[in-house]
Amino acid sequence: MFIERATDKEIPKGAIRLTSEEVYEYMIDLIHKWPSSTEIWALKHGNPILACAVVVSSSVILNFYRRQLKLKNYGRFTLFLPVVLTPSILNQMYQTTKTTKSILLQKDCSTCITTQSMFIQLGTGIIYPMLGAIAGTYMFGTKMNTFILSSNGPAIINEFALHLMKTSRPLYNRLTGFVIGHVLLSFAISYYQMENLDFLRFKMMQQQNEDIENLKQSKRINKLPHSN
Repeated sequence: MFIERATDKEIPKGAIRLTSEEVYEYMIDLIHKWPSSTEIWALKHGNPILACAVVVSSSVILNFYRRQLKLKNYGRFTLFLPVVLTPSILNQMYQTTKTTKSILLQKDCSTCITTQSMFIQLGTGIIYPMLGAIAGTYMFGTKMNTFILSSNGPAIINEFALHLMKTSRPLYNRLTGFVIGHVLLSFAISYYQMENLDFLRFKMMQQQNEDIENLKQSKRINKLPHSN
């Protein structure tokens, strides 16, 4: 079955109308059942790859602040869940329900889709883990007395900010690398997902044309006179 977006005036006679959700479910089912994973690898495995990239950058960020605040093994699992696991799940969820869905439904332009994918990747792979790691490790550092603020009142904020900037400085180069890596990876995955969709649409049109031709041949055979 070939699927195409069209207005009411463009819908041909005999065409089956489907809602956006029905089209999306049909395409997802088609992708899952596609016999060759290599032909549509980005649609099948692209979002898990992006989620794995989030796990890598989140883990590096968390481990960096844990070492800086000398937490050793204290709170390792407690911090892993919100700082590493949660953003990877959010990444998979948002990339699937936002980016991939837009691609399959052909709702947005390619630039909009790739930009959206980049923002999701940076938000879940850099910003969220940074905020979570800083909040979590400094909280545990305060409890373990590996981080102590000597100031009182409003001056505490300045002291904390200065300590954070000094502590974070060795991480800047790695953060720059992660930002570039996430941007390039999300662009590549979304690009190849759109390429995979074009491949699927071509195959669907090809199959539909073959089915129409077979139907025409069947009708011609049935119209031929049969001898006893």
